[in-house]
Amino acid sequence: MSFIKYLLLVLILCGMTAFSLAAPPVPANAACRITCRVTEVVEWSEASFQDIDLGELNPRNKQAKGQSALVLYTNGDVIITADNSQNAQLTNGQYQIQTQYQLQLDNGVLPTQWFSYDSFLKDAIEIKHVENDGAVIVILAVKAEVKDVQPGSGGEYAATQTLTVCWKS
Repeated sequence: MSFIKYLLLVLILCGMTAFSLAAPPVPANAACRITCRVTEVVEWSEASFQDIDLGELNPRNKQAKGQSALVLYTNGDVIITADNSQNAQLTNGQYQIQTQYQLQLDNGVLPTQWFSYDSFLKDAIEIKHVENDGAVIVILAVKAEVKDVQPGSGGEYAATQTLTVCWKS
């Protein structure tokens, strides 16, 4: 092998060795800060249910039922409880009427049984959130019954039932 060919071979080998031992190029970084907000939604479509007028109770019509509905918006599992105080019983001064409540939901849960005002939803009802359906129609039903119409017991009877929704813990 001639000297020139030998020299070329050495130069080529040295160049390849230097190329393979060279430091890799410095990477170019680009950062991006990512944020999002998780909102906890539990709200009613209105501030209150529409009033329920049960009409007139008398010796021939001793029982009346009525209902009102609201939409509950939620993006998680919640529970509903009710007011079990005297506020939820139909009263007129010293007179009371047997007052019962029932809750119905449009999400496939069976309605509750009828419960007296003082035990209605004492054990909270759970509403499980369904993905892509954050609206549940909540129907509050009330039933009033008089056993006997007593002298002096006539007049307007009123009650206020309050439903409270909380996150399931």
